Amino acid sequence: MKTKTSLILTVAALALSGSALAEVKIALVAKSLGNGFFEAANVGAQQAAKELGDVKVIYTGPPTTTAEAQIDVLNGLIAQGVDAIAISANDPDAVVPVLKKAMQRGIKVVSWDSGVAPAGRQIHLNPSNNALIGETNVKLAADALQALNVEKGEVAVLSATPTSTNQNIWIEEMKKGATAVSVGAAGHRRLR
Repeated sequence: MKTKTSLILTVAALALSGSALAEVKIALVAKSLGNGFFEAANVGAQQAAKELGDVKVIYTGPPTTTAEAQIDVLNGLIAQGVDAIAISANDPDAVVPVLKKAMQRGIKVVSWDSGVAPAGRQIHLNPSNNALIGETNVKLAADALQALNVEKGEVAVLSATPTSTNQNIWIEEMKKGATAVSVGAAGHRRLR
């Protein structure tokens, strides 16, 4: 919850800089609607907006995790004249042109969770520790293999979308630890 509140406070501060005191409209753009992670982020954002007052959070996102669908959403937000966009990008590069257009129109842009290339944002908030997430995922996979009495094998990693910045980083971190995992006969796992 602290990260979500920090996100809204950062976006609100950016949006309020140099503007008159009026309701600030912040668009919280998810990778896709219906995802529990983003639904929880919206709950935190709405709570932070209520605490701040004069802040309206517009929670939106595409129905699918594609850059094209997210670009359509972003164009709609630009047309609405939002003050700020906080986006978890489906593709770090594909959204840059539309976000540049937003910034040229005075809209503040923050990426969070899954980043946008630096040219398409003013700041990125990373709410996680990538190495820790990778290590934890490897440990969970080792535990699952152990529960199945599997001593050796390959593990497939499924991702929401192949262009997801954060998930690709996590997969790279998992690869670093995956070859160093061994499950002993006594059920102990060891990361080297």
